[in-house]
Order: sequence, then C-alpha cells, then structure tokens
Amino acid sequence: EVIIVKKIMWDFVLALENDNILDDFEIDYAYRIPKDLRELIIKNNAGMPEQNIFDSPREGMVFSGLLSFNKNDAQTVYMVLNNFIENGKIKMLPFGTDGFGNIICMKDDKVVFWNHETEETKVIANSLNDFLEMLHK
Repeated sequence: EVIIVKKIMWDFVLALENDNILDDFEIDYAYRIPKDLRELIIKNNAGMPEQNIFDSPREGMVFSGLLSFNKNDAQTVYMVLNNFIENGKIKMLPFGTDGFGNIICMKDDKVVFWNHETEETKVIANSLNDFLEMLHK
C-alpha cells in the first residue's frame, strides 16, 4: 500500500462524477492508473495544491493543479490525452498542469514534465510521493 506522507491542502477539488469513472477510463484506454495516483485523484480531482512550487527541471516551477477525470470540467485529462497516445496506447498518463501548457505525467511509475513547445519529457521525480514531497510555497 502506498501512503502519501506529506500533508497538502487542496483547493477547488471537484468530486468525481461517479464511482466508476476511473475504472471506465482504465477500460476505455486499456491503461492501469497507478494506485497512488488513483487515490490522489479520488480525493483531490481537479484540485490545486496550496504548496505548488517545485524546483525541477528548474527552480520555481509551478504545479497549478490536477487535471479532472470528469469529461465536462474545464481542464480535463481528455483534452490533452491525444498528445500521449502512440499506436493506440497511452505512453504516459497526464495528470497535472503547470498552467502554461506544460503537462505533468506518470510514466513507468516516475513523474515526468512534458514541455508542450518541444514535446520533450524530463523525469522530475522517481515516484508520485517524491513529487508531492518536493512541493513547497
């Protein structure tokens, strides 16, 4: 079992539209959402962390919030997902944004930063928990 160590306050959380929405996503996209990310989404869908600064790939980066898994919300995973599908398979799962068009993703249990201008990725944390531990004001 994965335990999120750091206590983070989340604002603007939107409840998931239904209890099966993440299961439906996994079926529709043949992609298993990592357990720790699944827990984070269930509790904080579309939320914005109060501690939202991280310092990789450079100092002063912003984690503006989680993408919503509700199809009709303002910023959803579905709006950016096509950038991360290759040959019909999700190659990394977008779950957050920096507010400037760049996307935070899970790839092989690591957290990566995807630059929307260059489409380059950079590993910023070895796990979701490590990423959340990095966040500060």
